[in-house]
Order: sequence, then structure tokens, then C-alpha cells
Amino acid sequence: MSPTRGPILGTVFAAALAVLAAGCADLETETRPAACVPKDGPLPFDKLSDYCFFEGQLKQLTPAKGIVPYDVAAALWSDHAAKQRLIVLPEGKKVTFDAGEEWQFPLGSIIVKTFSFHEDFRDLSTPRRVIETRLLILGESGWTGEVYLWNDEQTDAVRTVAGERVDVSYIDESGEAAQEEYIVPNTNQCKSCHERDDETRLLGPFTQQLNRPVEVDGAVRNQLDYLAEQGLFDGELPAAESLSAFPDPFGDGPLDDRARAYLHANCSHCHRPGGGGGTSGLVLVAWEKFPAKNGVCKSPAAAGSGTGGHQWDIVPGNPEESIMVYRMSSSDPDIKMPELPNRIPDKKGVALISEWISGMEPSTCE
Repeated sequence: MSPTRGPILGTVFAAALAVLAAGCADLETETRPAACVPKDGPLPFDKLSDYCFFEGQLKQLTPAKGIVPYDVAAALWSDHAAKQRLIVLPEGKKVTFDAGEEWQFPLGSIIVKTFSFHEDFRDLSTPRRVIETRLLILGESGWTGEVYLWNDEQTDAVRTVAGERVDVSYIDESGEAAQEEYIVPNTNQCKSCHERDDETRLLGPFTQQLNRPVEVDGAVRNQLDYLAEQGLFDGELPAAESLSAFPDPFGDGPLDDRARAYLHANCSHCHRPGGGGGTSGLVLVAWEKFPAKNGVCKSPAAAGSGTGGHQWDIVPGNPEESIMVYRMSSSDPDIKMPELPNRIPDKKGVALISEWISGMEPSTCE
């Protein structure tokens, strides 16, 4: 996301929101704010409820008619937060498909991502506390980001520019009680992940991430096929099995593929040409397999506390001596990776990348 505000006109989004209004018009004000109608004037709106993305009680996060949910194969770690992802298109407009990352969205598209914490992550049917919703809105000047902070009553979320720190508590997947200070980013911080070559980019909705099985009405379907059936695309898609796909990083696919999918989701937004970490020479897009670019026996571009006294990004066969694992395992703001906004190391991610490095043919870096 980017802090830049472009001339995003309300008329551009009127069609996008009109299809949602029908899903809200008959709802009682006790469960739906009276303002749940398209507004005149420029976006962003002040309250999340103004967009009419959800029907019924807002905290239930039930997508309204015309909203398309999606999920990714490899998720970005966000300090345990669960996420819901939605695509909103202007009425009658479609996405132009690309076999890689370059899906073309029509002017007026909105990507919606909501972050929440379940009381018990071992059982996702337990009550959840919704913390924030982030929007990426495609206007005439490109994608711009907005952040909405939910109130304690869970009745609405208000646009914030400054961000916030929120204390949360929950039971994690291992059954341990956990507490943390969760960071809601300010809009200026959004560009640390979403900006590449001075342009705000989408990170999740692309072919390798969405070409995966999902459950729809009790049956397992390919997600791309399902999205095509919902009218998302402006043309016929290639057969899903002919397209590349990320595996679940914590599934049972080949270790190399799983590790690369994880690194792509969590690191490649910076570690690629044009990204914030592009000058480091470390490239972590899943399809870059030249060992030195991946960090194998590569010395860091900058020394300091981030190295932990280690010399190489990856020492094959030796994760304990690899800077990559050292930085992923740290919660120190001067050391940890990713830099923002995570504060808690992803233990499963660290274990996966450690296993990946351990499985490499041992060699001595010189």
C-alpha cells in the first residue's frame, strides 16, 4: 500500500458499490448501519461500514452479494493473526488473467483484507476479535492503501492514518496461552511491502498463490476454476493443471517447493529487483533458483548486528550459521526479518527454512 492519495472519484466506484447496496438495503439498522449505501464524493470513506462489503452484523464478516472471497496457498505471517481476503470489482468489469503475478484489475477495484484473533486457534469456530481491515483501492493514480481500526464493541472500524498498537490474548495452535502487542501499521509503512519500482503492487492475488484447492459448499474445487465461474475474468482461463502453483508451505509437498513458496510470500516483496531489499542482491521470488541469488554462500551487502556474527546468508547444511535463519528467529527490531510490522518470529517458518537449509548438500563457503 502507499500513502499517496490520487484523484479517486466517487463516480468511479458508484457502480462497484451499487451492486452491494442491494445486499444491504433490506437489513435492519441494528445489524447494519444506515449509511450502508454508496456515497457521492471521493473515497476513502471514514468508516468501514460505509463501503457495504459485508451483510448482517459487521463482525461476522459475511461477504455481501457481489464480493468474491479468495485464499492463498502461502500466507504472509502476521503475528498469528487470521485473515479474510476479498475482491471487489466495479459492476460489469473483469480481471485480465496472467499466468504469473501480473493480473490486470479494472479501475475501481478494491482488495479487502481483515485481520483477527480467535480466542483459541486450535478451534477456529471459537469467538474472534477483529482488529483491522486494510484496503487497496485502484484509482487513476494507481493502488492506494487505507487502514481501518475496529472498535472494542466490534460494530465498526474507523479509518486511521497513524496506525495503532493493540493488546491481544489468545490460545495458540500448541495450546499455549499467548499475549502480544499487535501493530496496526500506519499508511506510510504500507509501502515497505507493497512498493516496487516506485509503484504500489498487489502481493496476494496472482496465479501461483490462487491456483490451489478450496472447499466450496462441502466439495473441493480448484480456486481458479471457481473464481472463473463467479465471472471474475474477462476471458477463458487455461486449464488449472497447466499453470504453476505454490504448495502449502506446511503441507506434504516437496521441501524445496514449500520453502520457496514460504520465502516468496514472506520475503520476496522486498527481496527482488525493484523491491526495498533489491540492492542486497538477495532474490527470494520462488522461481529464482540460482543458488547465489538465493543467498547460498552469499555475503550480506551490509554488515552489523543483523548478521549475528555470521558471514553468509545461507551456509548449505548448516542453518545455525546462516544469517537468514538468525534474522528470521529474532524479535529485535534491528535484526529481525521481515522488518515490519511483525514482532513475533514465525516458529513454523523458521523450522521450515532450517530444514530446507539442512537438506542442502553441505559445503564450506569461502
